[in-house]
Amino acid sequence: MTISKMCVGFGDKVGRCKNVASFPKESPFCNNCAGKSFEYQIAQLFRIQGYNVNENIKVASTQHDFFASLTYGFLEVGILVECKWKFETTDTVNGVDVRKFSGSVQVFNKEMSGKKADKAFLVTNGNFAPEAKEVASSLDITLYTQAELLHNLIKFEPYLKRLVSDYENSNLNGHYISLNSKSGSTLINQINDLLLDHSNNALVILGDYGAGKTSFCLRLCYMLASDILRGKNLPLPILIHLRDYSKAVDMEQLVTDLLINKCKIPNGNYQTFLELLRTGHFLLIFDGFDEIAKRVDYSTKHKVFSEICKYVSENSKVLVTCRANFFNQKEEFEKIFQASALHFEPNHYTVNFTEIEIDDLNEEQIINYISSYKKELTDKGYNVKDFLDILRTTHDLFDLAKRPVLLNVILETIPRLTIQKGSKINAATLYDLYTGFWLQREDSKGKTLIKSSEKIMFMKHIAWKMFETNLLSINFRVLPNEINKYFKIDIKEDIDHFSHDILSCSFLNRDELGNYKFIHKSFMEYFVASKIVTDLVNYRHKKPSFINNVLGQSSISMEVGLFIRDILENSPLLNSITQVFNSIDFGQLNSTAKKNALTILSKLDGNIAFYLNSIKTNDLSGVDLSFALIENVDLRDMNMIGANFFSAKISNVKFDGSSLVDSIFRKAFLNNVSFEEVTLETTDFYRANVTNSSFFGSDMAYSHLVEAVFLNCDFEDAELSGSETSMTQFNNCKNMDTICGLPYSVHLT
Repeated sequence: MTISKMCVGFGDKVGRCKNVASFPKESPFCNNCAGKSFEYQIAQLFRIQGYNVNENIKVASTQHDFFASLTYGFLEVGILVECKWKFETTDTVNGVDVRKFSGSVQVFNKEMSGKKADKAFLVTNGNFAPEAKEVASSLDITLYTQAELLHNLIKFEPYLKRLVSDYENSNLNGHYISLNSKSGSTLINQINDLLLDHSNNALVILGDYGAGKTSFCLRLCYMLASDILRGKNLPLPILIHLRDYSKAVDMEQLVTDLLINKCKIPNGNYQTFLELLRTGHFLLIFDGFDEIAKRVDYSTKHKVFSEICKYVSENSKVLVTCRANFFNQKEEFEKIFQASALHFEPNHYTVNFTEIEIDDLNEEQIINYISSYKKELTDKGYNVKDFLDILRTTHDLFDLAKRPVLLNVILETIPRLTIQKGSKINAATLYDLYTGFWLQREDSKGKTLIKSSEKIMFMKHIAWKMFETNLLSINFRVLPNEINKYFKIDIKEDIDHFSHDILSCSFLNRDELGNYKFIHKSFMEYFVASKIVTDLVNYRHKKPSFINNVLGQSSISMEVGLFIRDILENSPLLNSITQVFNSIDFGQLNSTAKKNALTILSKLDGNIAFYLNSIKTNDLSGVDLSFALIENVDLRDMNMIGANFFSAKISNVKFDGSSLVDSIFRKAFLNNVSFEEVTLETTDFYRANVTNSSFFGSDMAYSHLVEAVFLNCDFEDAELSGSETSMTQFNNCKNMDTICGLPYSVHLT
């Protein structure tokens, strides 16, 4: 049974049109409103180019869509425009339509006083029949599809050709892996659905580091640009890397810089961009929302997101990519990515971002990717089967290969992996092998001034500088000063030679503005983790101020913490690091150093209760305790706002009286935990497993409890108003009838 939808209306009929939407899946309009909307979009294309536009001109009982005029000195050029909207893009404008329009032009020029149509344009969103083209040629009528008109008014071809050329000359060409989402569909299919769905404005793609977010954006731009250059009517992809956000005063400056300096669009300007965006001609792709800054607060993240939302209109489409755990310091995703007001119609529409998470590569995808490097493997003395055997027989290697960036690193380090065969390999091992192998290869050429060991240390220095200054790149003008400080050389020619030597590293690349960055953000995180381990091992009997210098400057992210774990795994350095933390007087550390110490310890084996008791502070707000083992400890009356317990194992712990607002317990295991009189507003318990625990009198309003399991728990007088409880299980829990705001959909057993 087909359910009819009412037309949303256009212009003065917004919300008042009484007609049914003709094709609700393709458009929210009826035939009449769709035609008026199309006329408005085409008229806007002329307005933004400086034309004076008069719409709905009636001459001698003949209605004309609009007349556009432009004055050049003493000369005025006039264009009469007729718009033909087709719901079915396969529908064609025929010769009869052209002849009818030609007659209208003659009437206009004969009867219209003071205006003359020097040219006549017939514009459609569909296609023209061959007969229509023949008739138009004989009657001096110019035919344009909507896409052709757009491309003639604003020269996007150089930009589109550049997108295609850059992709075809990149390593992605021939080696791209088609990614899937965790819902089972391919990402590209979901993007196609977004483009076709008029009710869906925006999409956020979540994925861990190296999951392929940026590669997907480049592939999408390539596919769209190729199709547009072949004549298809599709929105133009505008790719904006948000790592550039810090270079611009605001998003307007960033967009203007992209249009004029990067896209090289000769007649591109900000107002033109806004108008084309409003009429649905662009797909805006904001890549790397997590890269605006590593350690910004909620208000800053929301400010940047609000800037993005300025560019979402009823007709435009927006795609944002972000690391899934960017919001782990607080539960911010729902606050930021839900129901944000639109820029153009703030009283009518909201931006509701559809969330998609990238899935790990499956075996077939891994095999296809490896097979695409058949020639390179053969050159190294391997075939695809040999490589797959190594993947399957080396501990954890096949699991690591499920992330595209690590699969690429594995391919690059294949000679070393054969040496490591049978031993345990983790992400840090791969990065160590990759960087070491490349640097030793360069050393063997005999053309380097800096030894590989020194170059690695300098990479750590540069990574640390980026980490401390919250930047992901370093400008070529700044690099000589860093070389001077680190290597203690001041002769300009030597500095230049050293700079060239450093910048030849394959894990650094340069953009067109002269900014050097690691080929992937994860390389910076690996080098930061490596530097922290090196510094801690060298601590020995130095003063606590040394630890404050190492750990007290910037907050360590989860990724850096996990790299530290991997570096120390099965390493003799683990004992040294443990001895350092056992010898530290935590009372003499600053707040950041205390939290970072706990972040590191939470990633290592062993109960961290001793260290939690040793920190001598009630303020652990924002601390990252993901993957921690926490047993038998009293954490009552603590400030743990925004604390991250992702995948932690917590038992026999008292949080009574503490504030855990915005905290994260995603996929955590909790047993015999007391949350009595605890503030747990907007806390995330997604897929958490909680047993034998008490939430007596706790405020859990607006918390995220989706797919969580609560077994034998006590919820006496708890507050659950506004909480999300889809597929949440409350099994054998007590005092459920005393809960305030328990959703009706809750399943009780």
